[in-house]
Amino acid sequence: MFVSEMELLKARLAAGKGLSDSHILREILQEDAASEKKKRMREGERYYQGEHDILQKDFRQSPISEAGRRPEEESIKMFFNPNRSNHHCVNPFHHTLVAQKAAYLVGREPTVSVKGQDAGNAAFDRALEGLTDEIFNGMLTRWVIGAANKGVEYLHVYYDEDGAFRYCIVPAEEVLAVYDEVTQQDLREVIRYYDITVMENGKETARRRVEWWTGETVTYFTEDGHGEFWKERESGHWTVTKLLDGEERETMTHGWGRPPFIPLRNNDKEMTDLQLVKGLIDAYDYISSEGTNNLLDLVNLYWVIQGYGGETAGAVAKKLQINRAVQISDTGGSVEAKQVELPVEGRLAWMKALRKDIFHFGMGVDTDSDDWGRAASGVSLKFQYAMFYLKINGIVPEIRRALKEFFRFAVEDWNRRNGTEWDWRQIQTVLNTNGITDDLETVQMIKESQGIVSEKTLLGKHPFVEDVNSEMVQLEKERGRKKHDDDGGIAENGAGQPGGRKNTGCF
Repeated sequence: MFVSEMELLKARLAAGKGLSDSHILREILQEDAASEKKKRMREGERYYQGEHDILQKDFRQSPISEAGRRPEEESIKMFFNPNRSNHHCVNPFHHTLVAQKAAYLVGREPTVSVKGQDAGNAAFDRALEGLTDEIFNGMLTRWVIGAANKGVEYLHVYYDEDGAFRYCIVPAEEVLAVYDEVTQQDLREVIRYYDITVMENGKETARRRVEWWTGETVTYFTEDGHGEFWKERESGHWTVTKLLDGEERETMTHGWGRPPFIPLRNNDKEMTDLQLVKGLIDAYDYISSEGTNNLLDLVNLYWVIQGYGGETAGAVAKKLQINRAVQISDTGGSVEAKQVELPVEGRLAWMKALRKDIFHFGMGVDTDSDDWGRAASGVSLKFQYAMFYLKINGIVPEIRRALKEFFRFAVEDWNRRNGTEWDWRQIQTVLNTNGITDDLETVQMIKESQGIVSEKTLLGKHPFVEDVNSEMVQLEKERGRKKHDDDGGIAENGAGQPGGRKNTGCF
């Protein structure tokens, strides 16, 4: 959930001058936690972890209609059958769709570079390479998965106890974002709340802690046993301590000028990837579970016996098992075995239709489809990915925007520490997507693009390259060894003499 500045102002005014921030926080957080948006966030996270609604269904209970004396007195009661199977089939389609999306977008490290080739930009480029390592890519993967599950996910930049620039994912469930009133795009304040464990009367008790971030300060509150929030302290986003002769002289607080939180939106509406397919997944889970329980409880044969009395059904079954026969006392009696038939074909057909709808409306790629793999050409693969590309196009601009904001924080830190004047606007990011492609066609396109597109960009698209930065370093090493070997050969053969022919291996 996010609120505008005006909504927050109205809440403060409604609280009245006599009430503190504690009362305002209590009202705002209570409304936020119960909001539909936070409900969908928790739902998306549950389904990603395989905790589907079907797990709450008890198949041993069945509703039974009981008629009264009059039609309007009919009532529905639950009948409990303890002998009924209660197996639950969880089909994690949402997890598959989200994992597929994240693997395609950020399964391979993105190519991050600086525009321009001068010496200053080369140093800038090396600093970026150090920042965008495997830890960064792991963070980016979690960021994308969180946005898909919740509609939006937040990255928080901060300084650790040693003063080092750090970053981490903050779950969107813990964040209440306050945006500007006009465009509702500029993040003005962030209220983060989460549970902590405190000791109270010798017992561990959960209490909420709140961090209220503005552009320059952060204020910490802690909840007491009565639901009131008490202010702990207020500080800047970070502090700088000046030392003179090893002694502390002055401590100054500083702020970023904006809350150090970066939202990654799943799309412009902040919809989760679960919203459009949850009903279909629930139906698939129910039909799959019901069918499984029916199969587990299936009696292969049941006997219809007429004209036989005096013994229990168990005794009759025993005689049929041992003697393969029973004696009928009534001449009009009979024994008939009947087979139980389950509507398997109809159930499977309906589940197949549901699966198709899940991947269609979930805009994913069903690799188990009958059409998959029949024609492996690039055009055919693009057709298979058509709906998937539509979904991806919604988040790609958001990833680039979020990464640009992250690099803005990082560059400001570098400039402040090192006295540099690097411009974060010069950073460009290329996502090296990781879909199923025709590798031969891709390599041919890369070959034909040499001299037109930068080498770093082409390496990012090559199917054999996982880490572009490491590959660039390796290429430089190999070229350096080759040049050294070539120079040695030239000196040995006198190719360096006037008129000598340099042996480059090119003809």
